[in-house]
Amino acid sequence: MTSCGHTQEGVAQRMNTSGRFWRSRLALITWGHFLNDCYGSFFAPILPLLIEKLSLSLTTASGLASIPSITSAIFQPIYGMASDRIRGRFFIILGPLLSTVCMSLITVAPHPIVLGCLLLLAGMGSAAFHAQAVAAAGALSGDRKGFGISVFIFGGAVGFAIGPLAIIGAVHLWGLERSYYAMLPGLLSVVLLGVCLQVPQATLPRAGMLSLTAAFQGARRSMALLFAIAVIREFSRLAFVTFLPIYLAMQGKSLAVGGVTLALFSLAGALGGMVGGSLSDLWGRKAVILVSGLICVPLLHGVFLTEGILSLGFLVLASATLSGANSVIIAFAQELVPARTGTASSLVMGLGWGVAGVLLIGFGNLADHISVPRALDIAVTLPLLAGGLAAALPKGTAPAGKRPEPTGQIALQTKPG
Repeated sequence: MTSCGHTQEGVAQRMNTSGRFWRSRLALITWGHFLNDCYGSFFAPILPLLIEKLSLSLTTASGLASIPSITSAIFQPIYGMASDRIRGRFFIILGPLLSTVCMSLITVAPHPIVLGCLLLLAGMGSAAFHAQAVAAAGALSGDRKGFGISVFIFGGAVGFAIGPLAIIGAVHLWGLERSYYAMLPGLLSVVLLGVCLQVPQATLPRAGMLSLTAAFQGARRSMALLFAIAVIREFSRLAFVTFLPIYLAMQGKSLAVGGVTLALFSLAGALGGMVGGSLSDLWGRKAVILVSGLICVPLLHGVFLTEGILSLGFLVLASATLSGANSVIIAFAQELVPARTGTASSLVMGLGWGVAGVLLIGFGNLADHISVPRALDIAVTLPLLAGGLAAALPKGTAPAGKRPEPTGQIALQTKPG
């Protein structure tokens, strides 16, 4: 009997995740990432409309924009530790559901507090999704972890690229107050995930797991460097995507121009992440993190120093290099702490990106005082610091003696057809 094309035996199957690349299952998790981040990107492109509707200051607007990141910083490490012990798909489905519903309703929020609550719920769901999904993506990628995680990241980045176009299209089609109709395709997709998604499932006994202290032994310095690099690079990206629509609106550009620009930025970042992940499997994680951190800075400045097609060219290249190391940083963290991949991923992806969101609040206050263009000049220069920190990373991952023996087989819960 079959379920969504997967042969079923009516009982739990066993699979070895030590080397095999599980393409179809990774594709479904990637689709969930696309869905989660597509709806999660609804806020920034319509921020100029929400600022006008709710009379928001730039400080308040940046504070609201940082809520999902702050939520991720608080909850994702907790979910990550849980995913190391209990592997499954519950949060992989719950995250896109909350993102779809809550982010589709932000356009009808009558007060900044209501808007903040919707962003908070969406952020909690997204934190749970990323912690469980990225651990599953790494397990399903086998020996091609850099490429597999880059595929997963690619799905989210494409979603983040499509989301601005989707919400702007919904606003133009139905108006701001009825754009919540956009949640319908998302809900249908969540149902699809519920029916088809199969991931490794297991509950590992606490006694059989390395403690956090033992798991991170020998990797603390490298993890601290990765954490700092992730914070700096994500802060630059957040500042850019949050304030670019405002910057363009100040220049008299339409809402659609801002949305298309954000979509192009995100799509280029998705492609850059695929290239970066693949190159890191060949050239090493450190090299990709270091080089991309250095060359993205002049490209980001080029976006604001040029106009027209040339500016868009700089935008594409800047995004590709800025986002090109995201999956590489996550893969590096998982390899440094192989006994606690969910926790390691959550520290750089959840806590690190969350801290970047907290810093965005101060960035909004800075923009209020020195102007948006000057604040953006500072934000797009910071990846140079991340490039410098990358030079101190080890060339390889954790020594073989520090790695736990592979668990070999992990139970895969199946459904009767």
